[in-house]
Amino acid sequence: MKIHIYTDIHVMFGQGALAWMDVLLAAGHDVEYIDLGAFGDGPLPDVGACDVNLLVVGIQACRRFIAHGLPAHGRKVLWMFDPLTRNDASSHRYKAEVFDALAPQLHALAGMDQAVVDYSREHVPNLHACLIPYMVAARHVRQPVPDADRLVDAVWLGGDQGRRREAAALFEAGGVNARFVWQHMWGRARDHLRQHSRIHLSIHADPHHTYFDQFRAFEAWAAGCAVVAEHSDDITALGIQPGLHLATAPLEQLPALCRNLLADEPRRRAMVEAGQDLLRREFSPERWRAEMLGLIERAAGW
Repeated sequence: MKIHIYTDIHVMFGQGALAWMDVLLAAGHDVEYIDLGAFGDGPLPDVGACDVNLLVVGIQACRRFIAHGLPAHGRKVLWMFDPLTRNDASSHRYKAEVFDALAPQLHALAGMDQAVVDYSREHVPNLHACLIPYMVAARHVRQPVPDADRLVDAVWLGGDQGRRREAAALFEAGGVNARFVWQHMWGRARDHLRQHSRIHLSIHADPHHTYFDQFRAFEAWAAGCAVVAEHSDDITALGIQPGLHLATAPLEQLPALCRNLLADEPRRRAMVEAGQDLLRREFSPERWRAEMLGLIERAAGW
């Protein structure tokens, strides 16, 4: 088959997109990678015909698809790793609105977790949906740097929401050297900061729709950084064990938890090793190869 893989922020989603590319090329397909550019707008570039378009994109690109149309040729498959909810109290509600508008034009969906798959099956029952989580290729899993070479005790990288500002104030009051990065930081700068931080924080945008942020946590493990997260109901469903792979606590207890971990470098190192082992076993492209190829072939009508 001729397959076009689209992404809109290569320095953010590129590793995931290229994981698909490796698997599809190894299976003998003709694959072209198309970077739409961060926060681009307007009609999509004319890149010719194909059998399947695989969309590895964020919500901004989905809005662009709604406004200007999806690729003109071929079947459309979306890999969705944004959370979906119709709870009006949740800050994630708008993502479901975008997905709901785009879904009738899709031919298949890969959901990052079972909640995304279940949402699609409930609200868009005619759309084929299956579980394919975020994946990290083995070449991106790095040997952790020595603790003495780390520059920051704890780091948050992500959206600027009120609840996360509250978290930043809690860490400051708790005397933890935590760096909260609100502006976009992608590519080498982001990877360097993760690699040289002792703890990567995972904090929910709101308490109304909590989910485990695979995208950030898996890349933190790959960079050799320990993960501290608020509890999410879907953590154990992914085979992730609190206490072994990461540490969890309610928001108000996270600064104290981090202080304890910062004083226990062997425990942080063991958590990173366990997390990286889990990536290699359960969240590699090789592990999900059959599901990836099966989804593309089903979408194409094979």
